[in-house]
Amino acid sequence: MVSIHADGSAPAHHGYHVALSAPPLNPAQQEPAHALAVSIRDAMRAGGFADSDYTGRDGLSPRADLAGLNLATRPAVLVECANMRNPDEAALVSSTDGRQRYAEAISAGVLAFLGRS
Repeated sequence: MVSIHADGSAPAHHGYHVALSAPPLNPAQQEPAHALAVSIRDAMRAGGFADSDYTGRDGLSPRADLAGLNLATRPAVLVECANMRNPDEAALVSSTDGRQRYAEAISAGVLAFLGRS
């Protein structure tokens, strides 16, 4: 499961982050969810997107407070694509080309996760 969002932080902050359940509450949230998060993080980087400079670490944001992730019985992540209070990122997310870039990066991450051995 991939939940796609854009968040709102201080206007000077920028970048994406991939949230995942931590601590994991079931086997799907352990290695599979972490692998999905890393695959999407790597694809976002390959797509030219910068890691968040305001939350998480290395593009990943372990979270214990998101029910959609913590109650999931399948690998689940939440992608915060951009900071909507940052004018440059808001413009990118609001454009057709920008949304296409995000979609391509996220789908590449999902496909990489599904194709892993």
